[in-house]
Amino acid sequence: MNSSTLISHGDLETIDIGKKISNFISKKNNSYPFLIFLIGELGAGKTTLCKGILRGLGHKGVVKSPTYNLVETYEISGFSIFHFDFYQISHPKELSNIGIQEYLDTNNGVSIIEWPEKMISFLPDPDIEIILNHSENNEEERTLEIKSKDSIDL
Repeated sequence: MNSSTLISHGDLETIDIGKKISNFISKKNNSYPFLIFLIGELGAGKTTLCKGILRGLGHKGVVKSPTYNLVETYEISGFSIFHFDFYQISHPKELSNIGIQEYLDTNNGVSIIEWPEKMISFLPDPDIEIILNHSENNEEERTLEIKSKDSIDL
């Protein structure tokens, strides 16, 4: 796996990093479905990063955390984007109840999963895994460790 670490100094930079990731995704001809894991504590910027990915793919509307719905779906530029939040998931059966495998197998599908570590043994390996951490020095600053199967030009 390729790995790089970026520093974000606030939400706007986190969104910009998400847009760069969306450029990588949109260039992955015939490499779909595509799976992204977002790992980090509450408030680390997972949904903000997802917002950047969606914006980079052309989404203009609101991006909200799917904490209570478990999944939000977006149809953008020929992609089906599935934004999951497993924070409230406590049993693997909940994943089968929402039809997780159908989402993950969708042609031209991009699944972005927040809190994947809660159900890691039931998920395939991601194409990109991003670990977001709060900075110890600055409340607005985040460290993003990006691991990917392929090299990403960020």
